[in-house]
Amino acid sequence: MSLKKILSFSLAGLLGCSLAAVNENSGTTGFNQLKIVYSARAMGMAKAMTGVDQTIEGLQFNPAAILKIDGMEISSTYCNYFAGSNGGGMHLIYPKNENVTYGVQLHYLNMGNMDRTEVTASNEYIDTGETFGAGNLILGVSAARMVLPAIDIGGTLKFVYDKIDSYTAAAAVIDAGLIHHPMNENITVGLGFRNLGTQLDFYTDESYSEGLPFTFAAGLSYQFMPQVMGSLDIVKPRGVNLTLNFGLEYQLNPMLQLRGGYTNNSSDWRTGSDWDWTSGISLGAGFNWKNYRLDYGVASCGNLGLINQVSLNYGF
Repeated sequence: MSLKKILSFSLAGLLGCSLAAVNENSGTTGFNQLKIVYSARAMGMAKAMTGVDQTIEGLQFNPAAILKIDGMEISSTYCNYFAGSNGGGMHLIYPKNENVTYGVQLHYLNMGNMDRTEVTASNEYIDTGETFGAGNLILGVSAARMVLPAIDIGGTLKFVYDKIDSYTAAAAVIDAGLIHHPMNENITVGLGFRNLGTQLDFYTDESYSEGLPFTFAAGLSYQFMPQVMGSLDIVKPRGVNLTLNFGLEYQLNPMLQLRGGYTNNSSDWRTGSDWDWTSGISLGAGFNWKNYRLDYGVASCGNLGLINQVSLNYGF
């Protein structure tokens, strides 16, 4: 019976593949670094984490999910991104008591050096021999509390600083989420939104607002058996079509977890190459030793390349 449930859950995730298409408003939002997740565990599960509770990943997906974690926890993640870009994040959660938990997050993205060009009167590009850089920082604080035996809520306030060459922009956004624990203890349901806010500073002037990538998400996780957990997220970011993410986590033994996932927006990355079939597939693993957990996650974007992440967690 358990195997049948796993196969049914998997089929539900794969059916979402037909939903993907490039949205006509794609590319109309700024501050898209807010969409980047720094967690090797989440990367290995295709970022299907909105309905997963008692996890430090809740700081990025659903702030209500940081509740009921035993003891303080800290994590650090490094991400190898496209075209020489790299980034990372630091996350800390502090349980005040069994009903209230606080959290802090700090993210950065370094896009490296890019060649500076100029445009001539005949619309030709000329290499100036100079370079410029780009990057950003995100700082967030979170709080979660239990409001009912079956309901936990949480919120996050984030400040975003973005820089391209000598130009800068900034924004303040909030995330909010809810975790519901039904009568069936194997099921957890999550709802939330991310990146609702306002731009504080502009690259040029207020006439050129970047727009924020507001995102609504609903998630479900199911504990098929003590060793196997599945998760399913429905995500709707501004400027992007409805996305369905599906993940599985298997506890092979007390020291090792194996993970896999798929996201149905993989068609956005297909360019006709031999590696298109891998687009949207994620894999990962976690290694536990005493109070440490080392995670690795990789996601394929077809011919665009792979996104690799490594996370180190420590529980006090």
